[in-house]
Amino acid sequence: MHRSPRYVQVYNQILAMIKGKGAQFAPGSKLPSEETMANSFDVSRVTLRTALSLLKEDGVIRSVHGQGHFVSDDYDGDDQGIETMENPLLKSLTTGYETVETYHFINKPSSYTDELLGAENQLYLTVNLWYRSGNGNVANELTIMRPGLIAEQGGDLEDADWMQNFLERGIYQLAASSELTVTLSDRPVTTFKRPFKGSIPLMLMTEDLFTTDGTLLAQNKFYVPAKQFRAHLHRYANRN
Repeated sequence: MHRSPRYVQVYNQILAMIKGKGAQFAPGSKLPSEETMANSFDVSRVTLRTALSLLKEDGVIRSVHGQGHFVSDDYDGDDQGIETMENPLLKSLTTGYETVETYHFINKPSSYTDELLGAENQLYLTVNLWYRSGNGNVANELTIMRPGLIAEQGGDLEDADWMQNFLERGIYQLAASSELTVTLSDRPVTTFKRPFKGSIPLMLMTEDLFTTDGTLLAQNKFYVPAKQFRAHLHRYANRN
């Protein structure tokens, strides 16, 4: 019988330290240094880093340049994916954030928004949410919707906390269905009003939210640096 490669054995050992009955590291906690782990497992740095790269691919850990490796904040080994009617950004951002900056604009109509909103010559609302961690922005949400939707829900455009809660949670309670597309963004990072923390490219999730009669509630665009993005989706066999 062939033994599994050494990096796979190290992968399993680290995973057991995070997920096993005798787990030593809680979500968000920092792992020992690479030197300490390499000595502990009696492997080379190359073997250790191969194991760590696989753990990052699987969403178990994340790496912060100059700081080390950390257990993913939301790792529980059985995470719910982006298939549920919830904010996909909060399901796919692999790094934490401390603050959210919110601002909005009422915009003149365009042929694109008239077609998108199914209206003619109608003003439209754009709302930006910037998710910030430490000294940089880790994600951006841009939402397009009818200005009247906020008033209909008893909200106030100037209430940043209400707006954030509505876009992260409330609007998903109004939606009956959605279409979500995930791509690499072609938009130059220099066109954003705020710089991103982390390297390009940016991942783009475009989400259209609909009511039961097919009316568009809003279009959301989520921008996340690729190294801070991981989308998880449950799939099932087609028995038809």
